[in-house]
Amino acid sequence: MHVVEAIRRGWRRNHLLLEKFVFELVIVFIGVMSAFALQNWRERAADAQYHAAMITALRSTLDDVIRHDSGFDAEVLPQLTSFDAGIAAGGEPPLPVYRERLSERPPTRAWDGLVASGAARALDPKLFFDLALFYTRLDSFGERYVRYNNFTEQRVYGVGHDAAAFYDPASKRLKPEFAAYVDRLRDLQQFNQAITLRDKLGKQQ
Repeated sequence: MHVVEAIRRGWRRNHLLLEKFVFELVIVFIGVMSAFALQNWRERAADAQYHAAMITALRSTLDDVIRHDSGFDAEVLPQLTSFDAGIAAGGEPPLPVYRERLSERPPTRAWDGLVASGAARALDPKLFFDLALFYTRLDSFGERYVRYNNFTEQRVYGVGHDAAAFYDPASKRLKPEFAAYVDRLRDLQQFNQAITLRDKLGKQQ
């Protein structure tokens, strides 16, 4: 009987110790999980703030692109109109020429940075694909402009200010390479569409 009683007392004592150990273990576990949850919340809040800032910057970039496109139209369209009128009148007008200022190409690189940063995940899927298409077209416009500008620097500026050098002396018509050059500018003017996504983008914030 003494042995049984000793076992019972030992079990009660160990059982209390075990309960205390389990309780402390649960407290530690809850503390660790709470710390992880707080850290995750802080990281999500920081990510959300960063994404919002990137989208705000993207809206400003889109405004810059739209202003660029409007400026392009305002400069190129009158030149093409005047040139066509001169040709229709039987003259030999100077070639219409467009040059980007302070840059080798139009502004088209913001989208790559947004995607690389991960901030594009803050956009809904439809807007994401709209913007991807928008910037793909802008990049295509930039590639076309680079080819056009190379010809401007190598051939058009090489002729100097003698407009007659662009025309065939016998037919008084533009030489084929310069006619193609003017057509490239027409293509750029037609391709240059001010795609306004600002209102859609504003709904994401």
